[in-house]
Amino acid sequence: MDSFKRFVKASNSDKRSEVSDSSSTRKQKLSRFKLKMRMMSSLGMAAALNSGPRNTVTYENTYKTEPDDNRRFSTLKAEQIIYSVLDGYLSGRDYDPKRFPLLCKTLSELIKERVKASGLERYKIVAIVNICENKDQGARVASRCLWDSKFDNHASVVFEGSNFFAVGSVYAVYFD
Repeated sequence: MDSFKRFVKASNSDKRSEVSDSSSTRKQKLSRFKLKMRMMSSLGMAAALNSGPRNTVTYENTYKTEPDDNRRFSTLKAEQIIYSVLDGYLSGRDYDPKRFPLLCKTLSELIKERVKASGLERYKIVAIVNICENKDQGARVASRCLWDSKFDNHASVVFEGSNFFAVGSVYAVYFD
């Protein structure tokens, strides 16, 4: 409330009459008005955030430390999903260095969403797609992970186009 009183006091003091009506005075008035509006919006936001008691949701722990047998990450399913996405979006295309970086992000998100939709529960999914131009050079894509080898796994697929290759990888980490 103190900040609101200061705001009212400041706005009343600004109502004094000014003789000159030059452009610099108009700019000052406009800047003061903008400042007041920012203060009002921040005061309104603070009041809205602090009004009423907060309802916190508490979930009961399931004490589930390993996935069900029918809900485990299947590398075969993931490889099929990766290949179908890469084949559907990349077959018949030529390498384009301006469009493929955005396409990598889009394909990664699409693969991640399709793997999640395949029925995995309690898994964190990471999907990565790398697309490189093939100019008769060698390339190697590698990754290292620190995880529980009983429940966590990964799947990778290499797709070769006319003048590029793409490597799609999915990592599934069980989250208890």
